[in-house]
Amino acid sequence: MTAQAALKAALRDIVGPVARTAGFKGSGSTWRLTNSRGDWAVVNVQSSSSSTSRSVRCVINLAVAPAPWLDWMRESLGSLPKSINESLGLYRARLHPNGTPAGRDWWWEISSERDARAAAADMVVQLADHGWPALTRLLDRQALLDSIRAGDLGHMKSGRFDVFFPRAEALLIAEDGPSTRLDELLDRATTNAIPAQKANAEKFAAWVRSRAAQAS
Repeated sequence: MTAQAALKAALRDIVGPVARTAGFKGSGSTWRLTNSRGDWAVVNVQSSSSSTSRSVRCVINLAVAPAPWLDWMRESLGSLPKSINESLGLYRARLHPNGTPAGRDWWWEISSERDARAAAADMVVQLADHGWPALTRLLDRQALLDSIRAGDLGHMKSGRFDVFFPRAEALLIAEDGPSTRLDELLDRATTNAIPAQKANAEKFAAWVRSRAAQAS
């Protein structure tokens, strides 16, 4: 059995049933959960492009993509894939093997069926502790907004993304209509945008204000 086949079987037999118990649907290496507002949570087990038939490295990607963000992605990209993938998340994070030091990007390493089943068992633990609960919580718009205001969007922290966070908050609160706070956020994001991104920032601000007007 190749390492890829061993991982596929372990995900099917060990992780998949737990994902379904948590309310997520899917198969293979990706599971999704959506709410009544069209927001999505995604769990994906990514294999390294350098993997071979004898050895596979993999990691868990997590994402939350609220409907307003997906609408903006569609506006920006022209279209979206049929199935929402983790790369489209507004919130994106990773889960690593047990024992990974903070700030390190360690991956599970699989070269046998035993390795694959041990890795899948550890994935179940990491998802139970840090995956399913976090994603389910962030499918609540207020919880996601609180996380944005706390400067936490998984990989992205507010201290390093002083344009992205005002835009993210503006996008969510625009669903409640125009407000002074919305104007402040959009003005901040547009003012702080680098010259190469100024046109995009202005387009985003106009698009969000239009949505807010329609919501009022």
